[in-house]
Amino acid sequence: MNPFPTPYATLLGDLPALDSALQTAIAEVQAATAGLEALSNAPISIAAVDGTAVQLDVSHGGARFGETHYSASLLKVAVMYAAFELLAAARRVASSAGSAADLYAKLHTAYDDEIDNATAPTIAATPGLTKPQRLPRYEQIIVATPLAGGGVRCSFQDGFANEMLAMMLKSSNDSAATCISALGCSWNYGTLTAGGFFFAPTSSGVWLAGTFTGALPAARIPSINDGPVAQAATTFDLANMVAHMRNGTLVDAESSNHMLDILAATATGGVDPSWMDFTRRPGYPARSFSVTHTKIGLGPLKGGSEVASEGSIVEHSDTGRQFIVVWQNCPHDHDTIVGMGAVSRGRSSAS
Repeated sequence: MNPFPTPYATLLGDLPALDSALQTAIAEVQAATAGLEALSNAPISIAAVDGTAVQLDVSHGGARFGETHYSASLLKVAVMYAAFELLAAARRVASSAGSAADLYAKLHTAYDDEIDNATAPTIAATPGLTKPQRLPRYEQIIVATPLAGGGVRCSFQDGFANEMLAMMLKSSNDSAATCISALGCSWNYGTLTAGGFFFAPTSSGVWLAGTFTGALPAARIPSINDGPVAQAATTFDLANMVAHMRNGTLVDAESSNHMLDILAATATGGVDPSWMDFTRRPGYPARSFSVTHTKIGLGPLKGGSEVASEGSIVEHSDTGRQFIVVWQNCPHDHDTIVGMGAVSRGRSSAS
């Protein structure tokens, strides 16, 4: 039985005029403030998702959006996504299970070998990373409640759900490590690859094979900004993931809405607000948009400097139009991050 999702469609369609508008916005911001040359090295994707639903060929503009970069805690969005895919996979087995113990046994029998056979050679060859560590620990993730008519109802264990919320709202690395270790890096890899968010032949896209804490040995791929890394992404593939979430098609409508609720709670009350949210970051200039959903990243490069990243949904105050904004590899200094916010404002206003 195949536990993995079928490939998700690419919702984002390139519109050359929007690419040009973004390049113009970058040049204007750099000209207005000295010392912002690093903006040219920061990949960015902006996609218009206003309207009643996202359709194919969503207008997308970007710069360096196909480059894979280390992006720190922004990748916790991918952990959340992988968890919901595992819950969906468990539900496909649930109708034939008579108890929680029966469900877990069926999951191990139906899925374990398929998951491990689908893993990346890089992961399988990682020293110290055993097969049990690569596979999902269903018992830690899923609670099964017997139904009167047969089968069981699957949901997240309270403990796992709380760790996932702490990973997102508090950006807790310890909670992220708990979630990633429970899911298993073979599951994370297989899900991202099967879903069409990571592309093994080119080692590009959304890669998640580390725990943020070193709780398990990490498997790494090359990145543009930091050499071999265990957490990396392209802005395009993360924006496509969020677009499916916004469309109600990431896993399913219920899961998409749940994930959006978590990103909305992160935007309004998480400990790490959007870099573009002037209402929650004192000293940042007012913007013509509000941030409705967010997850940011901040982490050190091997050379010693820190880089910021972000994946958000923003809404223009005047028009109500919504845009997915994903950027990364931005130096962690006030002026450059403010400049990135100005680029996002200029680009989305031109859409």
